[in-house]
Amino acid sequence: FNIKGGDLIVFLHIQKTGGTTFGRHLVRNIQLEQPCECRAGQKKCTCHRPGKRETWLFSRFSTGWSCGLHADWTELTNCPPSVVGSKKEVRLRPSR
Repeated sequence: FNIKGGDLIVFLHIQKTGGTTFGRHLVRNIQLEQPCECRAGQKKCTCHRPGKRETWLFSRFSTGWSCGLHADWTELTNCPPSVVGSKKEVRLRPSR
């Protein structure tokens, strides 16, 4: 995973598999060069790349329910690029 590059982690939550616990772990405990910033009482955490205002994690705990309450694989292959970056930025990047 290259946090400084164009890599993006998209978390697909499958119900009743421990996904809520794992999703919280991703934003609160993962040790990266620039981990997510979580504030007390805040539902979402900020997961920006070092020196940028661009997110590296696409999950309910970082971007909210951007693609719907329980987005499936199909929704998560089409929706994140339009939510995470500008249209111009998405066109310039290779497929993820």
